Order: sequence, then C-alpha cells, then structure tokens
Amino acid sequence: MTQPALAEDPNTVEQHAFESAAAEFGVPAPLLMATSFQLTRWEDHNGQQSKAGGYGPMHLTDLDLEQLRSEHPKLVKLADHPTLHTLDEAANLVHVDPEQVKGDLTQNIRAGAALLAARAEALGGGALPNTIGGWYPAIAELSGSPQASGAQSFADSVYDVLGQGRARTTSTGQQVAFAKIPAVVPNRDLTGTRLENIEAAPGPEPECPATLDCQYIPAAYVPTDPQDPTGGYGNYDTANRPDDVRIDSIVIHDTETSYQEAISVFQNPAHGAASHYVIRSSDGQVTQMVPTKDMAWHAGSWDRNMHSIGIEHEGWAAEGGTWYTEQMYRSSAELVRYLADEYDIPLDRAHILGHDDVSADKPEQAGGEHYDPGPYWDWAHYMDLLGAPLDGDAGGDSVVTIVPKFDTNEPPITSCPADEPCVDLPAQPANFLYLHTEPRDDAPLLSSPTVHPDGSPGTTKIDDWSDKAVTGRQYAVAERAGDWLAIWYDAKKAWLRDPGGTNTTPADDAELVTPVRDQIPTYGMAAPDPSEYPAGITPPNLKPLQYTVPVGQVYVAGDPAEAGYYYAVYDGVNDPNNHTLVVGSEVYVPISYNHRWVYVKESDVKSAS
Repeated sequence: MTQPALAEDPNTVEQHAFESAAAEFGVPAPLLMATSFQLTRWEDHNGQQSKAGGYGPMHLTDLDLEQLRSEHPKLVKLADHPTLHTLDEAANLVHVDPEQVKGDLTQNIRAGAALLAARAEALGGGALPNTIGGWYPAIAELSGSPQASGAQSFADSVYDVLGQGRARTTSTGQQVAFAKIPAVVPNRDLTGTRLENIEAAPGPEPECPATLDCQYIPAAYVPTDPQDPTGGYGNYDTANRPDDVRIDSIVIHDTETSYQEAISVFQNPAHGAASHYVIRSSDGQVTQMVPTKDMAWHAGSWDRNMHSIGIEHEGWAAEGGTWYTEQMYRSSAELVRYLADEYDIPLDRAHILGHDDVSADKPEQAGGEHYDPGPYWDWAHYMDLLGAPLDGDAGGDSVVTIVPKFDTNEPPITSCPADEPCVDLPAQPANFLYLHTEPRDDAPLLSSPTVHPDGSPGTTKIDDWSDKAVTGRQYAVAERAGDWLAIWYDAKKAWLRDPGGTNTTPADDAELVTPVRDQIPTYGMAAPDPSEYPAGITPPNLKPLQYTVPVGQVYVAGDPAEAGYYYAVYDGVNDPNNHTLVVGSEVYVPISYNHRWVYVKESDVKSAS
C-alpha cells in the first residue's frame, strides 16, 4: 500500500527552494545560499521592492528610470545599466512571468540561481566552474556593482560567509541554514568579466576612529553616460567642507537593503544616491564611501546634503528590531562621536537627525519624504551611547523632550505594502508617541495636509509620520489636561498621553519663537533670493512649503542659518561657476514644526523664550 506523502514543513519552504534550485541549475547549494544571504539575509519582504530596486531573496532588480530621474534631478540623461534590470533577465531564463518572480519565493530563488549559472557559463565558455572557488567572478558580476572594488567586496563577503556557515530564521519564520565549507580558495581573477577594466580612482584612508573596523570603498563619481559628461552624473558632489560650507548635522538612515547591496548600488551612478558611510548589522563594520568634505546625495534635500554627513545602517525600518544590533549601535555611536568632535557638531537631536526629521526642499516633494530609521530605532539608547542622555525631571512647563520608555512602549503599527492589504507588525518597543486631535484615546489621530491631502485622520501606518512625536524631539507646550499634554505641532494642538510626565522630560532652556503676524510661511531650504545669484547660475525654484504658522503658536527654534546655496556640477564639465557658494542676505531659523524641521525667516518671528 502506498504511503501518503508527508506535508512539507511550512517553515522550511525557502530551504527546500534553495536546494532544489541549486540542483536544477548546477550551482553549489551552500554557495547559492551564501550569495542570497549577503544580498538579503534570505528575506523576501513580502514581495516588496527594496530601496536598491530588488525583489525577493535573490534581490532581482527592476528600477524605473523615470522615477530615478524625478528623485535625482542631476541625472539629466536617463543612463541605463544591466544591474538595474536583472529581474527580467532572470525571469526569461526560467520562463516565468517577472511579476511572479517578484513575489513567489520559490520562483525568485530559481530565477536567481539560473542567473548566477548563466553568468558562470558565459565566463566559462559555456561550462560551469568545476570548483566552488571558480564561481567567484560570476558572483562578483552578480553583486550589482559596476566597479571592481565593490564587486570584489561583495564576492569576498560571500566566501567569508561560506567558510563560516549560517543559520537564521527570517522575519516570516522561514528556517534556513547551511554548514560551513572550510578552506575554499576563491579565484579572484576578474579577467573576462565586465568588471576588469572598470574602477574608480583609489579612495583615501577612511575617516574613522582607529578602534573601529573601517574600510573605504568609493561611491560613484562619474557621468551616467561616459560619452557625455554634461548628461548627468552620480552619486555625490565634490566640495571642500567645512572650509566652504559648514557641516552642522549627521543624518541617520537605514538601507532598506543589505549592507553589501547598499555598497554596490552606491557605486552605480545611475542609482543617483549615496551616503558617506554604511554600517553592517551583524558586527558593526563600517564602510566609508564618500569623503566627508564632499556632499553625498543621501537626505533627499539639497539643503541638508550641503550641511550634513549621512550614515546608512543595514536594515529595514519595518523589521528594525531584528536588524539594529548592539554592535551596530555601538559602532555608529563611536563614529558619530568622532565626527561630531571633528566638525564641532552638538550631540543633540537637533543636530543628530533621523532621515525622518528632514523636510523636502520643495512643496511638490513634501509628504513623500522618507521615514527611516523608523519607529524601532532606539534613540534613547543611542543618545546614551553618544554621551548625551535624554534625561531630566518629570513634566515641563514650556518645552518638553519626547522620551517614552522604549522597552515598554509598544504602540500598534501597521504596514501597508502597495496593492496589498495592511498587516499588523509584531508588537515590539518603539520610539514614538501617537498624537490625537483631542485629549482622549478615541479621538482621531492627527493629520497633515501633505500626508493626507483629503483631510482624513492620521493612521497607524509605519510611513504615516503625520501623527507621531519621536524620542528626542522637542516641542513647545500648548496645554495640559489631566494625563494628557498638548504640544504645538503642525499648526495645531497635538495631544499625547503623558501621565505624571512619564513620557516627556523638561527642556525649558530651549529657544522658542512665535510669529510676528498670522500664517507666516515655512520653507524647506534656507536659500538666497533669486536676485542674489550671479550670472550663469540658475536659482532653485524656491517656494514656501504647504505649512504655515498661525499667530500665537510657539515652536522650538534651532540655530539661525544664513541663506546659502552651493552650486556644483560634475567636475569634468567646464563650468566657471562650479563650486560657488551663493550667500544671501536673509537669515532663516529652523523650527521643530511637526515630525520634521522646517525653516522660517528670522524677520517673520520673535523670541518667545
């Protein structure tokens, strides 16, 4: 009598998919798994696209060039690159619709294995390598980096993991593992690959504390079209900071992709973005990619890019608790202390920013800003590591710092992927307090005109920043009512639970400002007036943001900023105005307006301290 087949363990589907795909396409299973581990840590992110444009455990890419162009105006011409479109190539190899490969874990792994095998066969004259070490050049090509340094860094990391073995349970409960394969000697010769003659100029020694594990791999600074340097370039602008432009802040990001993949995409000028540093989750290793004197394109704001240093942390905001390790926190804090000392940056939350604190430069971009490092980044612990604890006595009469107890603060948070139903994220410690329209739990959550242009209430969505006050941010007190506190936020009274002052601490030494007239405008840039630009430099189209400040309201103010705009183009273009700092006569004041900082003109406000 035939025995019925045993049902597959739902928690080992991914393990079996790797083993099956490896056998089907002739790829050593541990090598395929090590490659995927370094691409995505075996996460599929429910079929959603990573910030680097990849899908599934094999991070198969499909980037929209028009979207890249809209997000990065210096990509004047839409240069293309094969690393931006591996999804279609891989899907064709397995004869599966690319849409299915995006979201079907098994088909994604099959397609990725087929792509790796195709790369190896192309390099081997139609034959697969006969040793595990012989797969090195194909893995380097699969890295996504168009530069040899980044591709070799990725391939080296795959072979390091191969020699150690790995076992991990993914965020969706998949149990994946492979045993270590010791003494593998990789063939690091890239002759015959598309990488052998592609390399950036050698970078400098990394700007890091001597005690950190720190390396330098250069980000792209090349035209997107080598035949036309006027047609756009990436992924940063050269400068001579702080001699020409002050550095006054550090912006904390998460990668929304793996450490190695972030390094790879920052080496591709068509990506249109890079940060100064990237930090690995597992051990806190630091890779510098842009000199701090230069302006990396990291903040989605030219105003903030001009004045800041960007640090990417490996991880996904919606899974932050599993990615933000103690090793990462400590490495990051040590690096930030070093940079703050070097550039005289105050260690407070007005200068150590999250990407979610940064406003768009222009009104048409407002509401679509990033929200990383997200709700699961432990700002209180991080500021402790920086030697700048967010402590104080309970309560506060005029200004408070938001300080919910991270370990016990577990508000409901939902994730709503595009074209998918919303799901509740697992309960875990978070760094924010919800804001209500009235002092009661059943009152609607606060709304913002940029996030909810239809006027609907705020939501518990992870990317809805209209109704969240984050740890370390300071706000002026508007009113108290029992266990509730109202702060001035987004031109409204925003109510948060604060029984006995347990969720706030006083900050009564903060500078406060209030409008001298009703409905003063706010700005995303502290830019000069158009009349103050020299001939040959087109002024940015500076318009007020959608936000205004009513008379009678009070906001925490940052350091006054002289209007300034740094004009930069690719150094290979003959532009006599390149590297010109335009200084204006206006003085702007940053204010803690809502979830983000915005500017007001100093002439439009007066002190309320």
